[in-house]
Amino acid sequence: MITHFTGLTLKTVSIQGVKQFYHGLLQFPVVRESEAEIAFQPTPDFTLVFEEVFEPIAPAHIAFEVAFSQFDSTVRSLAEQVPLLKWPDGNVVEPFDSGVNVYFRDGDGNLLEFIAHPDLKEGVLTPSGKYGVLYLREVGLPVEDPVAARLWMQRTLGFTIAKESEQFAFVIGGTAHAVVVSTRRKWIPISMYALAPTLELTYGVTDERFIDRVRSALDRRMILSDNDEGLHFRMYGYSIRLKITSFPKDIAAKLNLPSAAEGEEVNPVIDDQYLIDGLTALSRGGEVGWFEGHVGGAYLAAYYMQKEHDLPQDVLHGLAANCRHLRAQHEDWFEPYPSEPAQPELMDQLLEGLLPNLTNLSTSGHGVTLGVLGLKALRDRPDLLTPSIVRGLLKLMDDAASEHKLARYYGIEDYTRLDPSEISLSEIPPYRDASDLACRALSELDHVLPDQHVDGRYYFFAGELEHGITHAHALIELERLGYAQLGKLGQGNHRLQTKLNRLRPQALMAKGIEAPTEASITESAYWSRLYEDPHAIKVPYAAMALLQHVPVERRTDLERDVCKLLSLMK
Repeated sequence: MITHFTGLTLKTVSIQGVKQFYHGLLQFPVVRESEAEIAFQPTPDFTLVFEEVFEPIAPAHIAFEVAFSQFDSTVRSLAEQVPLLKWPDGNVVEPFDSGVNVYFRDGDGNLLEFIAHPDLKEGVLTPSGKYGVLYLREVGLPVEDPVAARLWMQRTLGFTIAKESEQFAFVIGGTAHAVVVSTRRKWIPISMYALAPTLELTYGVTDERFIDRVRSALDRRMILSDNDEGLHFRMYGYSIRLKITSFPKDIAAKLNLPSAAEGEEVNPVIDDQYLIDGLTALSRGGEVGWFEGHVGGAYLAAYYMQKEHDLPQDVLHGLAANCRHLRAQHEDWFEPYPSEPAQPELMDQLLEGLLPNLTNLSTSGHGVTLGVLGLKALRDRPDLLTPSIVRGLLKLMDDAASEHKLARYYGIEDYTRLDPSEISLSEIPPYRDASDLACRALSELDHVLPDQHVDGRYYFFAGELEHGITHAHALIELERLGYAQLGKLGQGNHRLQTKLNRLRPQALMAKGIEAPTEASITESAYWSRLYEDPHAIKVPYAAMALLQHVPVERRTDLERDVCKLLSLMK
């Protein structure tokens, strides 16, 4: 697990300037110095480094935690050395809901902060230096898509998220709070543009096992180096390093930080075996046909749903019960393959297998939906990247790339014969980012019609809306996994799918499904039932993931619309 910030490297236009400020005024000890670099030691567990460059610098934002009992005297002492920034009302100290802070700037324009919280237990960490710094608490990470970035950090690095909104969130590991904000948001208190600074951020971690898990989840193209200095990779334009330290993993809990509760990495109700079994069933089912991949896909959806969300126990038990129910009907698909060595080069074949499904709308996007679930599982467990597993997944994707239900959409005998050059998608403009895709996919659920016969033919009106949700989630996952170009390649198919899903008899439009005002995906009543349809697991998982990308103020209404689909599950 991640415990703290152990290092931060920033750029400067003057080594002497930062030395005068950080050593001369803040009295941080200098631990090394050269013509091109200087390193300070604000606390025994954190090193602040500046590298001199001949280039413009985007200011960074960092915050040091100090003792609440000493905050007033700290501010008075600090004010004697540096100008303190004022809020619009003229105050330099502005209490907020959980503490107090004061801001100031260094010679490069970096926005610095001393922050204190009354609930933080004192005496756990020894204050360092003239100003009693306890630890580096915050580092600002402005990004263009903060929702996607924080979800990537949560899923890949095991962070928790607090105080989230569309443009802001704390992404927390131990005592380390990354402030993930939109580049369209300004830093308080002086409305300074939140430009993305050039920095290298080093997180302290507890053990090699954690680094192994992260390493397996990263696209190898993201990794910059992997040696005794730690695992070094790129993340949303930032340089991140994970390094094993001796910093105690329980310090956050001892400090009484609200997000310091330490739980199991995987809930024992649904453990790692679900990933193995789901991947096996997805592959063995795929050998039969794409449709038979649904059961393995449901297993993987259950595994990731519990891994990525804090679910109530009744939901976890409902997931497990439904997985067992599905398995009982297809036990042969869960038979383990003979032992084989993993072959990392097979990952390229999987990506190639996705391409026909990303460039042509077929089977409601199932080749992408199920293929990405398999890809994601193999990224987490590269030891399972074996010829047998991959063979089944490739067969599934190949089969899904050829449509078998030509009259899938209302009023069209064979949608595969539609001329793409004659299809206008002007009413469904290109998606701007993951948040836009998620919002618009979920918004299609404002009117849900049950599956039914029309003019002697059966149409899956609700079912196709389900596929619009799972397809959108798979495209966003591709981007999160580091395959942004593949994700964008498939967005045209999703836009076409949305247009075709809107083809419904006008006479039925007054007969849509309604959902209770307080409807929730995690309702006990839903998870107390057993379902024959694997989408009963796959749709809630995809929808919960999409909801994380939409503005907080819209989530309740959009989740209620998802529950219209769930009310029809059988």
